[in-house]
Amino acid sequence: MSASVANDFETPRPSHRGGAEKAAIVAVKLLVTGACFWYVSRQIDWRQVLSAVPLLDFRWAALAAFIAMLQIPLAGLRWYNIVDALGARNQQMTFVAMIAATSVGLFFAQVLPSVAGEGVRAWLLVRLGCDWRNAITSSVIDRGVGAGLLIVLGFVILLLPSGFAALGGYRDVVLIGYGALILAGALGLLLAPKIVPPLARWRYSRWFATLAADLHRVVLGPKGPLILGIGCLIHALTIVIVWSVGRAQGLALPLPDAAVLFAVMVGVILVPISIGGWGLRELAVISLLATHGVAPERALLFSVCYGLALAVGSLPGALAWLFFPFPSARRSAPRGG
Repeated sequence: MSASVANDFETPRPSHRGGAEKAAIVAVKLLVTGACFWYVSRQIDWRQVLSAVPLLDFRWAALAAFIAMLQIPLAGLRWYNIVDALGARNQQMTFVAMIAATSVGLFFAQVLPSVAGEGVRAWLLVRLGCDWRNAITSSVIDRGVGAGLLIVLGFVILLLPSGFAALGGYRDVVLIGYGALILAGALGLLLAPKIVPPLARWRYSRWFATLAADLHRVVLGPKGPLILGIGCLIHALTIVIVWSVGRAQGLALPLPDAAVLFAVMVGVILVPISIGGWGLRELAVISLLATHGVAPERALLFSVCYGLALAVGSLPGALAWLFFPFPSARRSAPRGG
């Protein structure tokens, strides 16, 4: 890889303008999240929501949080293999260290905008001896693999015999959109070797060319089936989390219905206009369940319990942040990609 391409992925220089832009983005996301909850609050009776909390079966809720914790080592294993496929792994990047960094990133993604969690992950990988280019690229590819598999699974899930799959009459539109994204993604991966050279000639598209080449090497390389398999398993466990949260509320959701709810709730999180999908997810769940006779109060509690299960499941990341012996920034020498 040429030095000029690598330089495009070096550590960005801090600037007051960049900091102001990031603060403005966070402020807008907070505003969207608050506006969504304000709109939801006009449709529900908070007394009914609070009265339903003691009726929850917390054993099922605890199971959901435990399964969320089990996803952490799987996410770490996926990222570990992505970094290895990029040829960027060194002796400090052990499986345990990658799990610890992943858990910290997931924890920060729960309490801050998700991009902050990705930034923390990349920073910790740099402390383990990786260069910034591969640290950022591996995080972007890891997130892209998860999003891509979600779209593929969402397309398949909406074809299942579930009443929820109708999506209030919008299923065909969503299927067309998902199908177009899948086709575009597949063509992009297959044609990457031909697309990369012309894109690499211009500075402002060079970063995209490099990312496309790395994504092609990771997904279609020897480790591709393992990385994709781990990603599918992570999403399958998320469906079990949704099912467990439903059981905690006494909702006997068939697995196809739980899968549709998974596709809706996780899909909403990918829309980067709120904090961690909060607010938007509640609106989507209330709208979907209302068409099947579920009261808005129960639907809201369902969505909030799901979010809290993920938040509790991310708590090992706080312990890793406090106690895992990551190398200091001064002692971790970046390595070239």
